[in-house]
This record gives sequence, structure tokens and C-alpha cells, in this order.
Amino acid sequence: MDNEHTVTRLALDQETSQVQDLWTYCFDDSPEFVDFFFHFCYKPKNTLVTVEGNRVCSCLQLLPYRMQLRGRPVDVSYIVGVATRPEYRGRGYAARLLQYADTILRKRNIHCSVLLPFQYDFYRKYGWEICYDLLTYREMEEPKYTGKITGTYQRLEICDIKALSDCYLHFMKGFHGYLIRNQNDWEKILRDLELDHGIGFRYLKDNITTGYILYTLRDKELCIHELLYQNPEAKEALIRLAFHHMGQVSRISWKAPSADTTYLSMKDSRGKLEKETFVMGRIHNIIGALSGIPFSGDPFVLRVSDPMIQSNNGCYFLKEKSSVLNITATGKEPDVQMDIRTLTQLLWGFCAADFSLEEGRLKCREEREERVLTSLSALFPPKNNFMTEEY
Repeated sequence: MDNEHTVTRLALDQETSQVQDLWTYCFDDSPEFVDFFFHFCYKPKNTLVTVEGNRVCSCLQLLPYRMQLRGRPVDVSYIVGVATRPEYRGRGYAARLLQYADTILRKRNIHCSVLLPFQYDFYRKYGWEICYDLLTYREMEEPKYTGKITGTYQRLEICDIKALSDCYLHFMKGFHGYLIRNQNDWEKILRDLELDHGIGFRYLKDNITTGYILYTLRDKELCIHELLYQNPEAKEALIRLAFHHMGQVSRISWKAPSADTTYLSMKDSRGKLEKETFVMGRIHNIIGALSGIPFSGDPFVLRVSDPMIQSNNGCYFLKEKSSVLNITATGKEPDVQMDIRTLTQLLWGFCAADFSLEEGRLKCREEREERVLTSLSALFPPKNNFMTEEY
């Protein structure tokens, strides 16, 4: 991977200023945000760099999170800040960093990662694939209201984190692949909102927080960054609050869960919303990522191809053991074949097994096709993924 002039490794404490300078050069973030990120989120132990001599010429960061995936909390890394100085581009440094990231994640027993790409095709060739999408309201129309609002609004403060967290977890019970936020995660979200001159309100009914909204006002647009609720009244109340700004703003936008149906109560939603791809996922260790998933079905042999992680390539024997999946490497002939991107989407539940077969993204041995598809469908039922974090 390295030669005598170039080294890819974890960052040193004294290289923080170089990494920050590289971030500032490559990304269109305000100085205030960069200062906030490197004060609140940055850690050298989670930063990978490629160095020529004493100069950091490429870097990426591995932000640690917990994710709810297939009914269990798992450790994941959110890959951010992949950047290379322009004079060093075209040398494959980003690929080297991504490969080294896999080495670090395996050492840390982290089996999956997510990232929000600058370009999807760039990361597809290294094994990442889209696992999330959003329903983006580019210009919301005020929906028809169904009832009387009897609760109250309260401006958010840092001391409200416990109430926000309870509301978040209640809402996310209906979703999959969401990040399990701790105290630091919430502080980061609220400080980032404040830095962006944003505003937050929670909706209270009988002194209980049943919903909240985080939004920014800029250039005559109100942009809803997060709107979560425990019941229809809270959702309606928070949307009403957003539309109380009309006149002050001329447009309201919102990146909602892909299954949101607010548009059904709009007078005419045509041309005002679209489905938008969002975060990509990747499996770094197949056995670690799949072991212990709830499963009841016939055993089968799976062959996986991975363009970047050679240890993922090969055949695996999957069987039920005590109602969960037991997976081991095997030399047996495969019943089904797919690449790591298809397996990643199945794990996240972004695509169904039968759809992947129809699209030619997996192939089954003809005489075993029906039974293998039944097992795959039982192991990887489709899920409704949702997250709002961009880093």
C-alpha cells in the first residue's frame, strides 16, 4: 500500500491543523462550522491520513455511532470528510484511505459503515450502495387540517434533550437503520442547529413532549431539518407552526421519511416533491454483520464478491440456530450469488430479495431458486430506513 515516501495511517495530534486546513479548502463550510466540528467531533484516533513527507495530502474521518439494524444495536462508523489536496488527486489516495479504513474498522470489531457521498458512483466501485432515501418536499403546500390543536409550543433548550430523546425513540420504533443518539449526539445536533441560526420547538400535550421540529430560516425559505412526532396531532401542530411563518418566508421545504403521506392532504402536490437518494451503507465483515440476525428458514450457501475487501470474497453457509442466523465460511458450491452491494442492501432491507433477482443483482441455482428466495426473504424482509444525520 505504501512506499518510502507515502504513508497511510492514523493521524497524529500535531497534524490536526493540517487536517482542518484540508477540510476548509475542500468543503464549502463556514469557518464557524469548521471550528465547531474540529472542537466537538474531531479526534485524531478516528482520522486517517495519507502523508508525503510531513504533509497531509489526503484524509477521512470515522465518526462512531450506534445503529438499530435488524432488531439489534450495532456499532457503525459514519465516514466523513474524505478529501485530497488538488495537487495530489488522481493518485488513488482516496481508495487507499477507504481500504485502510476497512483495516481499522475490522480491528475495532465494527462490521458496517455509512457515508453521504459527493457522488454515488465513486463509492459504488468500492462496495458501498444506497440504503436510504427521503421524500423531499421542495415546496410544501399547507395541508388540510383535521382537528383542533390543544397543546402548546415551547422553544427548545439544551436542557430539553431527555424529552427530545424520548420522543425520537418513540418515533423511530416505526423505522429501521436509525442512529441511536447519546447525550453527545444530541448536543452536537442542537449546537449545529444554533450555528446554522436555526430554531427548534417542541409540542407539549399535558406537559409531555409529543413532537418537535428543527428548522432554519434563510433566503425566504423555511427548511425543516427534522420533524418527529408521537401522534397525528403533534405532527399537524408542528406543520401548522411552520406555516405560521408564511409571509415571513415564501417557501417551506422538508426532507421527510420516504413513506410520509403528508402530500395526500395537499391541494395539489404535483411538481412539489420528489424521492431523493441519501446515505450509502457497506458491510466490512460479512460474518460479523450477519451473525445473530433473526432467522427461520432452510439453510443455503451464499457466494459473495467484493471489489475491495478480499477477505469477504467466498462462500458462506447460512443456517438457523436457536431462531437466529449462524453463518460460517464454506467450500461448498453456492445456491445463490451476489456482490457485496446487493448483500448490503438486503441487510439494510432497502431492497427485497425477489426484486434483486428480477433486477439481475443476484443469481440462484435453478433447482434451488424457490426455496433459497423463501429463505432470503425470511432473513432479509424489506425495512423502512430513516435517518437525518449528514455526518
